[in-house]
Amino acid sequence: MCHKRQQSNWIDEVEYLSSLGREVDLYRMKLLLFLITIVTVGSKNPDECPSMCTCFQDKKVICEVLDIFPTGLPDDMEDIVFNVSSFNNFGKNTFQTFKNLKTISFINSNFTSISTCLISDLSNLTKLEFSNVRIGQIVTNGFSHLSQIKEIVMRKVIVQKLHKYAFNDIKHVDKFVMDDFTAANMEDFVFHDWSNMRLVQLKLIQVLYMKSIPFQKFDAIDQFEIIRCTFPSSMCGLKDILQNPSVKKIKLHQNAIDCSCNTKWIFEVGRSAKDFELVNNTCSLHSPSQLASKEVLSINKNLFCKTDEVPTCCDGTYKTRTLSCQEYPNQSHNAGTHRHVHMSTLCFVMVLLVALKLKG
Repeated sequence: MCHKRQQSNWIDEVEYLSSLGREVDLYRMKLLLFLITIVTVGSKNPDECPSMCTCFQDKKVICEVLDIFPTGLPDDMEDIVFNVSSFNNFGKNTFQTFKNLKTISFINSNFTSISTCLISDLSNLTKLEFSNVRIGQIVTNGFSHLSQIKEIVMRKVIVQKLHKYAFNDIKHVDKFVMDDFTAANMEDFVFHDWSNMRLVQLKLIQVLYMKSIPFQKFDAIDQFEIIRCTFPSSMCGLKDILQNPSVKKIKLHQNAIDCSCNTKWIFEVGRSAKDFELVNNTCSLHSPSQLASKEVLSINKNLFCKTDEVPTCCDGTYKTRTLSCQEYPNQSHNAGTHRHVHMSTLCFVMVLLVALKLKG
């Protein structure tokens, strides 16, 4: 009898402890849910946030699936991310009221056009990022007067047209990176007036049609890199950058270069400057057929100007080069003498006809 009573008390204690354990587990679960709520919901500030955007107390805003720029964004936000959005136009003063902005990111988004001075005069902006973005056109001064920003990154970007001075007056930027960037049409002087920059890196850039002077007025660049790019032009403006002593270190790696008289200077710079790395660059398919796909430094530099096809340095188009009176080869001494006399006579007649025409 006593044994049965003790056994009953023991069972009651076990059941009591079990129920107490269940209450503790329930309390722990409620506490965990409360903490999750604090992290995921309590950090948001929905009172000052437009629809399709999420605003956090750390002054970060994430907007998704937009087709117009949202109204009602908090004036004191510091970071904003646009994801999976499409915009018809971004123009001047779009971001001007948000003076505290430090980073602006566009991810998986589309633009019809980026207009003049998109993000100029934002004194606190430190980073601008475009990733997996399509842009119809970047007009003149689309990215202009950026003097405080530290980092500009454009990865997997496709642009239909880059207008003259699209990236203009960019100074004191710590890092400017274009990686996997494709442009259908590029005018002259797209990259203009850059100075006091630590790193400019152009990587995997492909341009279908471009004028011959994309770069102009570069100064005080610590490191300038062009890697695995294809430029269908004689790249006349690049010469001034590479020969500028204020551009301290230069890398040209694995590029397709348009080999012609207008790029002959690569030999002079590439073989003399100790801080110039010219590695595995080939003549592009836009080069004269005799040079296409050959390694640049393997070619006799005299061949650059001995081919029949030479692109002009003004517009990137091709024409047949007319040999001068002194360039016709001599087949023999007598034939050479006869040809020399013949060509001298021809040149004299041409000069005489021009003189008579001017007199008439």
